[in-house]
Amino acid sequence: MERPERPQLAEIREKLAQWNGIPKREFLDCDTVPGGVPRGVICEITGSARTEWMISLLRQNPPLQTFWIEEQLTILPTAIQQRGVDLSRLLMAEAGDRLFQALRKALRSRLFDCVVLPGAIDEVKMLKALQLFARESNATVFFLSKVSIHTWSIPFQLAANWNSIESHPVKSLNTQPALFRVSEGQNLISESLPTYSVEIIKSKFTRSECP
Repeated sequence: MERPERPQLAEIREKLAQWNGIPKREFLDCDTVPGGVPRGVICEITGSARTEWMISLLRQNPPLQTFWIEEQLTILPTAIQQRGVDLSRLLMAEAGDRLFQALRKALRSRLFDCVVLPGAIDEVKMLKALQLFARESNATVFFLSKVSIHTWSIPFQLAANWNSIESHPVKSLNTQPALFRVSEGQNLISESLPTYSVEIIKSKFTRSECP
């Protein structure tokens, strides 16, 4: 007589969540993240191709309502549109020195599925508050960070980096418009962009798991 297979940990968590009335976690589709990107959490994206990866995620999830916020806008909306993202579903804002207040208001409004911050907030108290607001609104907060913030408050971390041009044939390159505005002492990203590689640094979730 064959012994029944033991349930996996993810299956047990899912059953317990159902019994306790906890909704099953939702995920955003992403071709570079098996199972998808979790909703309702803070996600940190680092690496040289972090902005390109973020725009690719928005393109793969066209229904998303997204709030893109910076202290001073550097991203070019036309470049985002030319990458296949519908700008009518993207609200862009400059927050100046009131970045956290604007993030809090956007999440508490529950109008947005994604909130994107090209940068990061490293104040622990603010991170805890943002994590709570993200969970309550079921919105994903993306930090596009130059340097990783090693903190328990961020349950999902990913690095996206451009592959060297020398390691790829010309046919693998994408021709894309530059993403960022020109500022003094700043060079535009090359129009001929190589492919990028993605590494999941930390993830506490799978598509079958619950919060």
